[in-house]
Amino acid sequence: MCKNRMLRNRILLIMSLLWLGVASMRAQDAASRPTLFPYPQAPDTCTTLESRCNYIITHFWDQYDISRPIADEDAFEGAFRDFVDFFKYAHRNIVMSTMRDFMFKAQTNTGNLEKVGRVAERSLYGTQAEFWSDEVYVEVARFMAGASRLKKNVREHYRDQVTRIERTQTGAVLDFEFTDARGDRKRLSDLPATVAVVFLTDNGSDSSIDRLRLSTDVNVNALIEAGQLVVVNVLVDKCSGRWTDEAQSLPANWVNGYNERLDDEIDVRMLPSCFVVDAEHKIMNKNVSVEAIKQAFD
Repeated sequence: MCKNRMLRNRILLIMSLLWLGVASMRAQDAASRPTLFPYPQAPDTCTTLESRCNYIITHFWDQYDISRPIADEDAFEGAFRDFVDFFKYAHRNIVMSTMRDFMFKAQTNTGNLEKVGRVAERSLYGTQAEFWSDEVYVEVARFMAGASRLKKNVREHYRDQVTRIERTQTGAVLDFEFTDARGDRKRLSDLPATVAVVFLTDNGSDSSIDRLRLSTDVNVNALIEAGQLVVVNVLVDKCSGRWTDEAQSLPANWVNGYNERLDDEIDVRMLPSCFVVDAEHKIMNKNVSVEAIKQAFD
């Protein structure tokens, strides 16, 4: 139990450091390029990083009229990404109230609201997002899903996202069905109570490369051998042939299976990617790369 706790803490630390590196690069980029409008400067009375960021995000859009049509979506996205970059250091309540206020103002123009939704999805949720925040993005997606002036298919797009995200929030129990290497139906909850890397792949070359990199990692294999880790490899794609034949070529010390519709059930943002769950199958991290997993176990 103690070893599992140490492993869990190490994984969380590595993931946090990776995000801080991305945040630093974003801040340097923002300082070296022109902006869509002048950004607010926190007064000297704001003496902490949190208070300064709280002030900046609260007043970020003061010099931008969101009711007027967004003429340049790319330029607007640059500003929105800079806005989001301060979220990491601001107080949660300020972040959430500021985002709600911004969405409320954006709804005065239907065209703008659609663009804000797209930009928010790319900046907070998509594969190119530099800051993933389920809590903030769900606030946006719920607003979009409930906006009656938007087309039904647009609202349903955001509603489906909310459902998948809420099923797979950090701390939630991850469970789903898959067909194992023998062709039997299994559930993730059937597996032993230990830390697990749920490795989601497709039939592409990137998945093949990452599968090889993970299966040959010395530290990962040592943890599997010691009974401290389970790797669950799930193909989220159609089998090109007979599944039980294909499964023979996969690592024998992994649990291998497939569920071609899994991305309709849980929040899978990219393939290949990994979910990390603890001994109770609660999600510690999700949608992380094999490289991040390898670093966590080095």
